[in-house]
Amino acid sequence: MTDEKQALVEKIIKDVHNVLSKTAELYAFDIVPVETNFRNKSPVMCIENCLGLESWCVKQVYLHSYTELMDKACFQTQKKCRQVLDSETLLRLLNVTLLINPDLSVLWNKRREMVQELLLDKSSELKFTRLVLSRKPKCNDAFAHRRWILGTYLNNHQINCLESLINTELIVCDLTADKCSNNYHSWSHRLWFINKLKNVIKQNDMHALYIKEYNFSERWMSKHVSDFSCFHYRQFCIKNIYNLSNLSWKTFENSSDINFRKVLVCLLAKNFPKDKTIQASEQDLVSYSEENLMKLLLSYNNSCSCNIDSVSLCRKFELLCYELTLNSELVRFYKHHESMWYHRRFILHEIIEMMYDHFGLFRHNGVLVKKSCKYCKTTDLKQKQAKIIRSHGDCLYKSVLFQTIIKHEKKFIQESEEDKHAVRHEKYLKLIQGLNNLM
Repeated sequence: MTDEKQALVEKIIKDVHNVLSKTAELYAFDIVPVETNFRNKSPVMCIENCLGLESWCVKQVYLHSYTELMDKACFQTQKKCRQVLDSETLLRLLNVTLLINPDLSVLWNKRREMVQELLLDKSSELKFTRLVLSRKPKCNDAFAHRRWILGTYLNNHQINCLESLINTELIVCDLTADKCSNNYHSWSHRLWFINKLKNVIKQNDMHALYIKEYNFSERWMSKHVSDFSCFHYRQFCIKNIYNLSNLSWKTFENSSDINFRKVLVCLLAKNFPKDKTIQASEQDLVSYSEENLMKLLLSYNNSCSCNIDSVSLCRKFELLCYELTLNSELVRFYKHHESMWYHRRFILHEIIEMMYDHFGLFRHNGVLVKKSCKYCKTTDLKQKQAKIIRSHGDCLYKSVLFQTIIKHEKKFIQESEEDKHAVRHEKYLKLIQGLNNLM
């Protein structure tokens, strides 16, 4: 590279650094397709808090900065004279190199070293990673660096404004997920962040966040029906909702504007088994207490002497039946989307597992076996037997809820027979869930 070109490249690198250091509210970076420098001006642009770099200079800038970093900062061989870059020059080179190509773990490690040596501010690093992710929303190294910075904050509780930090992080996750469909790295980062907050904020505030995320995931899921990363996050949200307190559950129902009991009762009324005489209308079932409703749907015929938390169990079934109803609507409207059928498998698996747990059963080698209770420690001498005992399965198979769910799935599969995923779903229920003789 000639001295003239090198001087131009160094000026461009310095211009990028100046924009980064002087513009606090930068939120996006991209390379602008310009083939030649016809304007004879700096290729670094900053318009409305967006940083741009003209494409004609990218190759020269990247090669120069990358070579300088490798030779003088990252990989120094014995044959070469040891040249140490000052912190400002090092930062300038790191900034422009990672903006152009952020998939370089060794350079992110160098930035971590600078943070540890107090040469870089943590808050500025969060802004820089957001800038990188605006152009490369699937960059795992940028997310990993962001998690490392957030971890140092959250582990030491060094947070002045936690609410602002949470909002900013969720906005970054929204933007990256929106820019690139099926962005596994973005949704995984969001899940990690929510889990990390459990040790930082109060339980009531955590429950409020669970509710907010559940409602958000429903809106997103309804608009991105092929994004299974979102469905996986939705499943994480559902499991968090299981643990809501009584007060938080009421808040959840009000904020969602959904009567979960009515949804459950409606699904039941349309699929009640014919051989059952239920002396209750839909209106009566809505007014049932949780204990009475669970007695009707499951019957307490298990041998365990432990008390059953009817309220918690009923709420879980209400939530899952709402999920099943919502999933049915989406599948009917958006046909031939595999992700929604996979999500349906999760819902049914959760419902069946809860019924297994209620009756003290588990599936072993394809058959239902009675298990000992981990609380009251009752044992079953035949627990390890592979041969199924008829009475074990009967308590489950004869329950109103089980028969209702089976009938509902049969009808839904028949309605969706044109969708190839419906056939696969039926095979899943028969072969994986062990319902071969019931479907």
